[in-house]
Amino acid sequence: MKLIAVDLDGSLLTSKNNLTDFTKKTLIKASKIGHKVVIITGRDYYAASYVGDLLEFRKYGGLISSSNGGNVYSPRENKTIINHTIDYILAREIISFGKNLGFDLIIYHDGKILAEKKDTYSLEFLANKNKMSVEIEPKLGEDLNFPVNKILFTGKPEIIEKNKEKLAKQFVNDINPIHAMPQFLDLMPKGINKGKSILEIADYYKIDHKDTYAFGDEINDIEMIKMAGVGVAMGNASEYVKNIADFVTKSNDEDGIAHFVNEYIIKEQ
Repeated sequence: MKLIAVDLDGSLLTSKNNLTDFTKKTLIKASKIGHKVVIITGRDYYAASYVGDLLEFRKYGGLISSSNGGNVYSPRENKTIINHTIDYILAREIISFGKNLGFDLIIYHDGKILAEKKDTYSLEFLANKNKMSVEIEPKLGEDLNFPVNKILFTGKPEIIEKNKEKLAKQFVNDINPIHAMPQFLDLMPKGINKGKSILEIADYYKIDHKDTYAFGDEINDIEMIKMAGVGVAMGNASEYVKNIADFVTKSNDEDGIAHFVNEYIIKEQ
């Protein structure tokens, strides 16, 4: 049994945000013959769940690790099996500090995107990409009263770049910041990333770590690619990601994951 862990954006999904029929059929075939297919993404669960449905996770038992490993959910069992959160009191402190640096705030909660203002940077982009509705709560940061898997700060790339280290230094013992896209800064609980998640999921399935395969293309995939038994960079990945991977497959627009799975996992059956 192998664990096949796939990133979504830039990896499993095409540049048009679609799952091709060939890749879908390949991963379902892998599940049918006994392998475990899981999604490990920076997205919120609700923004990734439709892909799990396409891959028939409810039938074959695949998992969705969202918020860069903050939460791992089983659609088949309809429950969370692993959960890492930032306490809401700490989250309020982080949010206040980040807003003073000029960052806009976004929180994912109960299937919705929460923001403090309508002109939050890249809010419309996120809503469209994730197929989620938006709720505006002007005092979201001040009134936050639930733990979160991830705090998302947005802003003009130059503002994020200029101030990200100040925030990271201030909360060095509390959070793991990931700057995977120029306009976004993801904040997870300390020690939580996609690499930690693939190992936690392997342990959950009782799969040897050497039998784990990770597919990714971006900065937030680096730990996952490094920690997997076999790390695979997409053909469209950055040169840095390609250099740390064990293999480089075709791009996300060329069914790179499906080609690799067919060649190295299914063919070995």
